[in-house]
Amino acid sequence: MLQRFTSVIVAILAFLSLPRLAPGADRDRDFSGVWVLDERQSDLRSLPAAPGPVLTVTQEGSTLRCAESDANGKPAASRTYHSDGTPTRFQVGADRMNSMTKWEGSALLINTIVTGPQSYSVMDRWKVSRDHNILTIKRHIQRGAAESEAVLVYRNQHPSEIAGEKPSSNAEPSARPVPPNPSEPSAPPAQPPAEIVVPAGTKIPLALVNSLSTKHSGQGDRVYLQTSFPVMIGGRIVIPRGSYVTGTVTEVKRPGRIKGKGELFLRFDSLTLPNGATRDFRARLGGGDAESGEFDRQEGKIRGESNKAGDAGTVAKTTGAGAGIGGVAGGAAGHAGMGVGVGAAAGAAAGLAAVLLSRGPDLVLPKGSTFEMVLDRDLRYKPDELGF
Repeated sequence: MLQRFTSVIVAILAFLSLPRLAPGADRDRDFSGVWVLDERQSDLRSLPAAPGPVLTVTQEGSTLRCAESDANGKPAASRTYHSDGTPTRFQVGADRMNSMTKWEGSALLINTIVTGPQSYSVMDRWKVSRDHNILTIKRHIQRGAAESEAVLVYRNQHPSEIAGEKPSSNAEPSARPVPPNPSEPSAPPAQPPAEIVVPAGTKIPLALVNSLSTKHSGQGDRVYLQTSFPVMIGGRIVIPRGSYVTGTVTEVKRPGRIKGKGELFLRFDSLTLPNGATRDFRARLGGGDAESGEFDRQEGKIRGESNKAGDAGTVAKTTGAGAGIGGVAGGAAGHAGMGVGVGAAAGAAAGLAAVLLSRGPDLVLPKGSTFEMVLDRDLRYKPDELGF
C-alpha cells in the first residue's frame, strides 16, 4: 500500500514538473520569444521604414507585449495587443493607432488604423511554425488607393525556451542576436489554393456613392456603393477597399400625413473588384451608421424618423398665437378671458389642420452614408482573378 501511494506521489510530481505555456495559451498560438529578423528570407521593399532586427514578444494570457530593438539591444519601438479582440489604442509621435485582433485558426490577424498627418491602415497576419523556430508576419499597408505588401520572417534566438527547456547553466549567454545560417534551406513558398471563397455571412462595409431619398428615389432605381474597408481571407486581401457594389431600390414609402415614417427597401446585386472581376449575388442589409435611420436586417429596410415633436410644436405655437390674439380682441370688447379661450381653440384647430395637411420628414441618405452588407451566399474566385 505504501509503495503504491509513493508511486502516485512520484507521478503527480513528475506531471507538475512538465513545462507549461502561459495560462490559456495554445502552443500554436504562443508567439513568446526573442525573434531575429532574417532579411534574406523577408521582403521589406514596400515598407516605409525597416523594422528593428530584434523583436521580443512576451505573451501573458491574451496580452502580447512586443518590443523592437537593434542588434545591440537598444529599444526602438514597443506596442501591446490583446488576442481576445479587445481594442488597443496608443500613440506613436503624431500618429494615433487603433488596433483590433482576430484569430484565423492558429494565425493572429492584427488590423491597425493609423490616424495622423497621413492616415492609413496596416493589416498583419502572424503565424509561428510548429517547431517555434520561425515567426512569419505578412503585412499589408493601404494608403488611400495605394496598396503594398511585405513579408517579415523572424528566427527564434532561443527555440528551446519555447519548448519549455532551460538553457544549460554552463552555456555562455549571447550578447548579440545569432545571425541566420545561410546554409539552412528556406521553406518552399506556399502555393495558392485552387479556389478562394468569401463565405456566406461575411460582413462588408460600404459607403454610398449616390444620394437616396424617399422624395426623389423610386422603385427600380439603381444604387451605387463602394467598399470602405478591405476583406481578407487567409491573410490576403480578396476584396480591396474601393471595390464597386451595385444595388436596387425595391420599394419606397413616403412618410404619412398623420403617422408613419419614410422607408427605403434596398437589395444588393453585384460586386466588381478594381481589376474588373465581377460577381452577381444577392446580399442583405446588415446595418449602418446611427444617423442614416433605423435598419431592419430581415427586410432590407431603412426607416426614417417621425415628426411627432414637430407636429406637437406646430399645434402649440398656433394655440399660443391664437390665445394672444383672442386676449387682445376680448380685452377691447370687455371680455378678455373669453377672448383668450376662443383664440386658443381657434389656434389649436389651425395647428391641427396644418399637421393633417403636411407629410412627415422624408428619409434622406446623403452621399457617403455607410452601410453593412451581409453575403447570403459564398463568393468564389480563382487565384488568377485576384492576382495571387
